[in-house]
Amino acid sequence: MVGGGLGGLGLRGARLLSACGVGRLVLSSRSGRVSRDGQGLAAALHALAASTPTTLLACDSGDAVEATALVRAAQPSGVLHAAGLVDKGLLESVHARQLASLVLPKAGGAALLHHATALRALSASVLFSSIAALIGGGGQSNYGAANGCLDSLGVCRRQRGQAASSVQWGPWA
Repeated sequence: MVGGGLGGLGLRGARLLSACGVGRLVLSSRSGRVSRDGQGLAAALHALAASTPTTLLACDSGDAVEATALVRAAQPSGVLHAAGLVDKGLLESVHARQLASLVLPKAGGAALLHHATALRALSASVLFSSIAALIGGGGQSNYGAANGCLDSLGVCRRQRGQAASSVQWGPWA
């Protein structure tokens, strides 16, 4: 199951899973569809679906009810969490509502998926984080904080003997 699976990083992750021979893919996003086709994402999704059985589901993983319903529907053996939003802002200028709207899809969604899969023996739980959690980034305080939460969740899962990897991506296009 790939959360944020219809964005650029999510589809790249899904293609890698397909190339490794995963039997089926469940891709979720808030809308349940590719939203930025200027990047060729619709064509990438079409090619992926031609090679691997793929299901698209709308899910706001930052909502506990929707995250639980997603896990029930997908019955995942592994989770790749690539969901998130980016909005620039220095910490002193970010207001609470803006912070919540940016942190919830990435950090809150990961935490809710963690809870929804707590009773499942996942073979993998991969969290797409960012190097912004480690070194920060000009005007990306909220993004760095959300990614720091993913890294901490990965550590927590590993300490409990659960599968977890948090990948701190650098800049990508």
